[in-house]
Amino acid sequence: MKKNIIETFLSNAKKTPKKTAVIFNDKTHTYEELENDVRNLSGYLEEKGIEKDTHVIVMLPNSYEFVVTMLSIANIGAVMAPINITLKIDAIQKAIQTTHSKFILSEESILNKLKLSKIESVKICSFDATTYDYRFNKNNVPTNQDYILALTSGSTGDPKPIVFTQETKINRALLAARDLYQLSDNEKIIVASPLYHSMGQRLILLPLLIGGVCVLLEKFTPKAWLESVSKYNITFTIAIASHLNILVKLIDDTHDLTSLRTIVSSSSLLEDDVKQECIKKFKCDFHECYGASEVGIITNLSPFDCENKLSSVGTALPFLDMKIVNEKREEVKPYQIGEIITKSKTAFSRYYNNEEKTNESVVDGYFYTADLGMVDEEGYLYLKGRKKDLIIVGGTNVYPVDIENIISQVAGVKECSVIGITDSYFGEIILAAIVKENDDFNLRDVKIACINNLAEYQQPMAYEILETLPKNDLGKIMKHKLQVQFKDYDASRHLRKILK
Repeated sequence: MKKNIIETFLSNAKKTPKKTAVIFNDKTHTYEELENDVRNLSGYLEEKGIEKDTHVIVMLPNSYEFVVTMLSIANIGAVMAPINITLKIDAIQKAIQTTHSKFILSEESILNKLKLSKIESVKICSFDATTYDYRFNKNNVPTNQDYILALTSGSTGDPKPIVFTQETKINRALLAARDLYQLSDNEKIIVASPLYHSMGQRLILLPLLIGGVCVLLEKFTPKAWLESVSKYNITFTIAIASHLNILVKLIDDTHDLTSLRTIVSSSSLLEDDVKQECIKKFKCDFHECYGASEVGIITNLSPFDCENKLSSVGTALPFLDMKIVNEKREEVKPYQIGEIITKSKTAFSRYYNNEEKTNESVVDGYFYTADLGMVDEEGYLYLKGRKKDLIIVGGTNVYPVDIENIISQVAGVKECSVIGITDSYFGEIILAAIVKENDDFNLRDVKIACINNLAEYQQPMAYEILETLPKNDLGKIMKHKLQVQFKDYDASRHLRKILK
C-alpha cells in the first residue's frame, strides 16, 4: 500500500528530526517542530468540526502557517481550497459556493474583515496555540483521498475547481520532480510563487516528501530571491517564466549563484533569446517545461535539448503518453498541427461537481489540453497557442504564436499578444497588442518585420500600443481580457473607405 502525504513526511521527520524542514523570514523550523505544529493544528481543526472530506477555504499568505495547514489538512483527510487573500467578498462567496466549503481558515487580521462582511454559510477558524494530544493518521487516509480543490482559470477566465488527490500531489513531487530532475534529500528548494497556486503547493510538498529543505519567500522580489539563493545555498527550483525574465537582466558577478544545480522554467514560454541568456547567466542545468494545471508537467526541455531544439518545449515525460490529434481525434503525423492530449499518472481526478466538463475534457483516459502544437520526427513538441485563440482568416488557420515570435524580435518591443477580432466586413481580423520597451520603438519597424517574414494572410490589420498586457499571477497573458477590451474594435474602417 502506498504511503500518503503525512506518512511520507513523518518518515522523513523520524529519520532526521533535527534537520531544517522550512525556512521562512529567516526563521528555521526543524522536521520535529513542524511535526509538532501539524499535530497541534490537526487537533484544533478536528475540535472545530473539520474531519475527513470536509471542504475548507484556506485564505493565507505565503507563510509557515500555510505549510502547517497543507500537512494538517492532508493528515485529517479534509479537502482544502486555497484562494488569494486579496479577493473581494463577492469572489470569496462564489468560491465558498463553488467548492461547497463549510469552513474558512485564515489569519486573525483577514478574518476580522470577513466577520464584518457577514459571510454566511461557513464557520470561521483562526490559528490557535493550544497543544493537542493528537495521533497522526487515526483516519487511515487513503492516497486516492480528495486533497485540494484548485480554483484555477488559467488563461481562459472560466474558473472551474480542479480536484487533486493526495496521490496526484505525491506523483507530481516524486515522478515529475524528484525522478525527472534527479533530486535527493540534500536539496534546498526555494519557493517564490503564490501558495494558492498549484505550482507553489507542489514546491512546498516536494522538499518535505523527499527529506530536503524548503526556503519559502513571502513574495517574489528579485532582491529577496537572489539573496536567498546565495544565503541558503539553494540547489533547485521551478520558477515562473516572468520571474526569470526579470532575474536574468539583473544577474551580474556580484551574485553568488554557484549552489544552483537545476532551474526549471514554468507557467509560460520563454523567448529563445531569454532562454539562452538564462543558460549563460545561471550556469547550471536549465530546463523548460510545458504542462497544464489538470495534468502537471507534460514535456521537459533538458539542458542538452537547449543546444539543438531551443524553440521546442522538449519531449514527453517517460511516465506519460502524449499525442497530437485532429478534430476527429485522430493522431496526426509529425509537423502537422493539432490538439495536444495526454494520459498521465500526474493527472487530476476530475472537475469538482461538473461531470459534463470532466467527460468533455477526458476521453478514453486522455486529457484534451485545448493547446495546439506539433512534434518533429524526434518527438520534440512545439507549441502553437490555445485552440480557442486560433484565428481564421479567409478560411486559413492563423496561429498567433507565429506572429508574436516575429514581432517580439523587433527592437523596442517589450512584449506582445496577437488576437483575432470579429469584424463586420472580413469576419475576423488580426490585431497585435504591443508593449514598448523604450522610446526607440517604431511601429513602422514592426510592420516591415511582419511584411518580410509572414505570409499575406498572417499580416495584422491593426496594431495597438498598450502600457501593459493583462496577466494572471503566474505571468500568463490573459487573451480573453484583450478580447473583451477590443470587443467593439472596428479594424477595417480605414480599408473600407479605400475599397468604396
